[in-house]
Amino acid sequence: MTSKFGFIASGLPLAAAVLLLGSAAAHAQQAAFQFEAPPSAQANRVYSVNAVTGEISACQFERPEGNLVGVTRCFTRDPSAGPQKNGRYELRSTRYSGETGVFRVNIISGEMSVCYVRDMPKSGGGVEPAVVCTPQAK
Repeated sequence: MTSKFGFIASGLPLAAAVLLLGSAAAHAQQAAFQFEAPPSAQANRVYSVNAVTGEISACQFERPEGNLVGVTRCFTRDPSAGPQKNGRYELRSTRYSGETGVFRVNIISGEMSVCYVRDMPKSGGGVEPAVVCTPQAK
């Protein structure tokens, strides 16, 4: 038998069902991401931030020569773009038309850093593009 709220009337108290739903909603909110593109018309890139941990990722569209279909290329992450202290992180773009990075802001602490893709040295030689971020500052 189902109640008018859609819960099975098999002994599961309404309060327990509400707690379960609230827990699921909180878990979904913790895993929320925000996305932002830089203002540069030459940057074919989108950044994402984990709203709780501040971890940054960046991907862009590429179409390898000779291919009819493109690919999504996501960059490796430097440790500076990794998780920060838990907070409430968002991404902000500037109005500077040449900018290819974005600001990672913690709207609780007021700290921010700039994140962008840069060629970084690889172990064993050479370079590889990676997402890097400046240290958080106020």
